[in-house]
Amino acid sequence: MVDPLNDDLLDHDMRRRILEVTGRMGARPEDLPALGQAHEDARPFCWSAPEDGWHLTVRERDRLLSDRHTTDPDEFVSWVAESVAERIALRLHPPEQPGFRAASWHAQYQLLRGIEPAWADAWLAATRSALTAAGAERAVLDMLPAPP
Repeated sequence: MVDPLNDDLLDHDMRRRILEVTGRMGARPEDLPALGQAHEDARPFCWSAPEDGWHLTVRERDRLLSDRHTTDPDEFVSWVAESVAERIALRLHPPEQPGFRAASWHAQYQLLRGIEPAWADAWLAATRSALTAAGAERAVLDMLPAPP
């Protein structure tokens, strides 16, 4: 029987790809999601799905907060890169600093663009769409980076 809190649930090839990409991003260990072990503390974790593919999951106290699944390895690595870029950006631009949101979004975009420009553009489009759907004001949307 598999124990999600103790067994390694991530395949070797995907772990290697994640570590290669996040290493190129300059990520610290604390920036990474947990690789292969489930967590219940709102820390994202990556695992291989028994039905094929991979999950990027966030749980907190037995509640599922987010679970993204794909069978496309490139899509999965892009999701992990987005998560890591967000953590790096917030480390570099903490919320208590003035202008942190704009600085953080710009850092995220640049980190992703340095790995794969299409990932940066997809992240920017999804972020803009989510903010617009949530009724964000123009001033908030103007804080997003402008693609080159």
